[in-house]
Amino acid sequence: MACTKGVVFDVNLLENSTLEDGLPGWAAVGECTALSVHNEEPEKVPTETINTVADDYKPSGRYILAAGRAGEEDGLRRAVSGALKPRVTYRVAGWISLGDGAEGSHPVRVNLRLDDDDECVVEGGAVCAQAGRWTEIKGAFRLKASPCGATVFVQGAPAGVDVKVMDLQIFATDRRARFRKLRKKTDKVRKRDVVLKFGGSGSISGASVRVMQMDSSFPFGACINGGVIQNPAFVDFFTKHFDWAVFENELKWYWTEAQQGQLNYADADALLDFCDRYGKPVRGHCIFWAVDNVVQQWIKGLDHDQLTAAVQGRLTGLLTRYAGRFPHYDVNNEMLHGSFYQDRLGDDINAFMFRETARLDPGATLFVNDYNVEGGNDPNATPEKYIEQITALQQKGAAVGGIGLQGHVTNPVGEVICDALDKLATTDLPVWLTELDVCESDVDLRADDLEVVLREAYAHPAVEGVMFWGFMQGHMWRQDACLVNSDGTVNDAGERFIDLRREWTSHARGHIDGDGHFKFRGFHGTYVVQLATATGKMHKTFTVEKGDTPLVLDMDETTHLVMNHVEHCEDGGLAVAGWTPSGSCTLSVHDDPAPETPPPHPLSATEDDADEPRPRPSGRYVLAAHRAGERDGLCRELSRAPAAKVTYRVAGWVGLQGAGAADGCCHPVRVEVCTDDGRPVGGGVVVPEAGKWGEIMGSFRVDDDEPPRCAKVFVHGPPPGVDLKVMDLKVFAVNKIARLRHLRKKTDKLGRRTGGTAIRVVQVENSFPIGACINKTAIQNAAFVDFFTKHFDWAVLENELKWYYTEAVQGQVSYSDADELIAFCARHGKPVRGHCIFWAVENAVQPWVRALNGDQLRAAVEGRLRSLVTRYGGRFPHYEVNNEMLHGAFFQQRLGDDINARMFRETARMDPSPALFVNDYNVESANDPNATPERYVELVTDLQKRGAAVGGIGVQGHVTHPVGDVICDALDKLAVTGLPVWITELDVSAADEAVRADDLEIVLREAFAHPAVEGIMLWGFMQGNMWRSHAHLVDADGKLNEAGHRYVGLRQEWTSHARGQVDGSGHFKFRGFHGKYVVQLTTGAGEMKHQQFDVGKGDGPLVLDMDL
Repeated sequence: MACTKGVVFDVNLLENSTLEDGLPGWAAVGECTALSVHNEEPEKVPTETINTVADDYKPSGRYILAAGRAGEEDGLRRAVSGALKPRVTYRVAGWISLGDGAEGSHPVRVNLRLDDDDECVVEGGAVCAQAGRWTEIKGAFRLKASPCGATVFVQGAPAGVDVKVMDLQIFATDRRARFRKLRKKTDKVRKRDVVLKFGGSGSISGASVRVMQMDSSFPFGACINGGVIQNPAFVDFFTKHFDWAVFENELKWYWTEAQQGQLNYADADALLDFCDRYGKPVRGHCIFWAVDNVVQQWIKGLDHDQLTAAVQGRLTGLLTRYAGRFPHYDVNNEMLHGSFYQDRLGDDINAFMFRETARLDPGATLFVNDYNVEGGNDPNATPEKYIEQITALQQKGAAVGGIGLQGHVTNPVGEVICDALDKLATTDLPVWLTELDVCESDVDLRADDLEVVLREAYAHPAVEGVMFWGFMQGHMWRQDACLVNSDGTVNDAGERFIDLRREWTSHARGHIDGDGHFKFRGFHGTYVVQLATATGKMHKTFTVEKGDTPLVLDMDETTHLVMNHVEHCEDGGLAVAGWTPSGSCTLSVHDDPAPETPPPHPLSATEDDADEPRPRPSGRYVLAAHRAGERDGLCRELSRAPAAKVTYRVAGWVGLQGAGAADGCCHPVRVEVCTDDGRPVGGGVVVPEAGKWGEIMGSFRVDDDEPPRCAKVFVHGPPPGVDLKVMDLKVFAVNKIARLRHLRKKTDKLGRRTGGTAIRVVQVENSFPIGACINKTAIQNAAFVDFFTKHFDWAVLENELKWYYTEAVQGQVSYSDADELIAFCARHGKPVRGHCIFWAVENAVQPWVRALNGDQLRAAVEGRLRSLVTRYGGRFPHYEVNNEMLHGAFFQQRLGDDINARMFRETARMDPSPALFVNDYNVESANDPNATPERYVELVTDLQKRGAAVGGIGVQGHVTHPVGDVICDALDKLAVTGLPVWITELDVSAADEAVRADDLEIVLREAFAHPAVEGIMLWGFMQGNMWRSHAHLVDADGKLNEAGHRYVGLRQEWTSHARGQVDGSGHFKFRGFHGKYVVQLTTGAGEMKHQQFDVGKGDGPLVLDMDL
């Protein structure tokens, strides 16, 4: 807060303002012939007032009459007693009326003249006064320096009109006292008591609970434009601190149709795509603008019928294009200050605009929107006039659904803002601050002013949201209003905003009481509760809505679908809770030292809860013994049916014991979730080593439109005679939103670096390539080629390089199709991965190769290597040498254990430049015992021991219902090899396109956020040109579906651009993703210079000398 030492608050600095002593101190101004004191009739004395000089203040009823006025400058004055302090906000208050006989309403101004200087005038307030009615003046001012003296003047009505002044006051406002009141009011208006009821109170009493607010029901937003979304610092602050967006100009009519008939929605579409990527709703601002000087010239030239048709065309064109996209519309902006359409098309046109908008897009809330209503200093924009306008619109059938207060504020006074909100609240319509900016050159005072406005808005029950009209220096309509400086640093006003948002967010920690309850008081919004028990953490999302009574929520459904499968009995022993045998076996419960929980891998994306360690296994387990078959084990019904189209994790620990467990063989254990009709929907698999616990990391999703009535989980798999142990099995819904939020932070940490130089920086290439597979048919499709060339960096040939394709018949070798595709990629500058030299799976080997004997096969292998590798020497940066060796052993079984390593050695000898990859599927999914990360690492290690130059690990990525933590765990384990990892054949299959988009984002973000991953290849992207169904990003007609939009959005998010000015030290700083950049410097003489540079990986800032 600004320093207020020595300031006396709430004391009127105008002596004798209530005229108890008559006229002493008051004087006439100009040719005003007479001042006199009068008493108003009691029934005419105003009773409502927002003055806070004293809580019990009532207007005195005594007033000065200034009569005989010859001009607008005539009136009355008196000196201000006491010194006015700098940097203090002063209120101007009182009551103004006009003499009997005055017709209509006329503006009356209260101004201050400082140091008897006619040029040094400070505006104190203005009202639109009329005869027979008292109007309260609500002005404010602030000085930069203390004057030697000050005089207040009341002037303004036209000549011949008498002016009445009652109880004029000037006093310093006590913001701290006001804030104390607002905090209490906020607690009442925005918070609610919450009681979380957990079942089984006896067993979980004392358990740790953590409640975290994820979203607020009171949104804050900001305006954006096509330029600012290219600025990484702007995007970073916007996405972190704002919930909604509004376009600064790009939706306005003068932007979308600057010339008649030439429509341009491309800029608005680009901004909508940006907001969709970050999940930001957008206000529609605005359909029309009533002020004459912002209407296009071609519209002003239309006659009545032409203008009517143009208005209808604007409505139809805009609203049918974006139906359902904007939750709010500002229909005709600033109707208190302009009447362009009304003057030309009649009084009903404004209401018609509302009626038509509601007909064309009935889902949107329709707003009026205007400025100065909250300031109390604009006679044209009083709350009373705003209400009159709204009432008139409603009477004409306009579906006015909300009131917009723009909020372009200077010297705000909380009580004045609150008074305006109180009056507007009588309409029962929601109020939004739609264009807030607080202008003050002193950034400390700006922070104080901003806090005044935000606290008043947040504490008022009629207000439902706040939109900022910009926040970054150089990207705002008004000067001296920014929260973030042009270099991205947050100033005091920005810090104040962040602090308030933090203050208005609730978190709670504690323990469940003896009744099974956890109580807290929280702001309205969405929460996640985390319950920590011996078996792990359990999560549930819930919402706190408005309400006067405590919100009681039953948390029985907040925990895992399987929990506490082993519990203590009253006699101190252990008992099975809910588990039953499946097939022929016996169940019992045992205590065992818990398996050591591995620490998070140093490269992994760990939980945000760094202060809470990963929960240790409980040490209690169920033993399924005397099993007679592989399907025998244990089962139980889930505590509730899984929801449709929600991804669930399956987690826990599995071990084996008994004589059969130590036979040296691998024994997969399967966890299988089945719906009520017996249909398996997924689960997980693990191959535990003898004497060790293996961690289950599986998943499933029910993709039906209707969820099942119930579901069961089964654990089985090892052969008869092997006892099965299960510890802490859990099934729980995956919190994708929290995971993606964490990955954004991790991506920024691992994927960007600070660089330096001048004016405009454009990233032209990312060092993390994303590619796609192509084939001969696909490149004949213009829509395929268009999307591929625009949105992918690399290519891989789907089949045309495989041995069964290039030599389907022995001796008939053809590389023509491969050559055609390679030439296509060369024309478009796309590197090509070499997929694949051999394929280890038998059913992918040509019949003629399968018929060869050992020597013939060895010669054929050598011939394939020479033919392919020498032909394309230096053409492929990568080769997949022998595809899917975890799932096939055709060559190894016929030519011996060394053949795989020999393929690598020979390839490296013939073409030493490419990186040689292993490549396999299911490694990332944790549901294939043949393809665990541990087995993949063993395969790589064995090849390297045999001299194979393994240069990379391919994780194919044919994915269904992915779980981010499971993918990350697999990548962590592969990263210990020190080899780069590529996702080589990514496709994400889900019939529901929204689910597919979410699943695709999970995989892409996990890969991009992991430092071991260096590239991604998609195994197709267009409907009709893909191996798997329900995995495409682009429909057959070339239209992007939701998954395609999500992919494009992520690529844009992962590209850095920056604009700005070279600072006084000759530096320009930005934070950007790794890759190639072009810097463009424009000199003072207008000369433009360019230079390219690379941003590589590194922990410290990259400092580059840009000698242009």
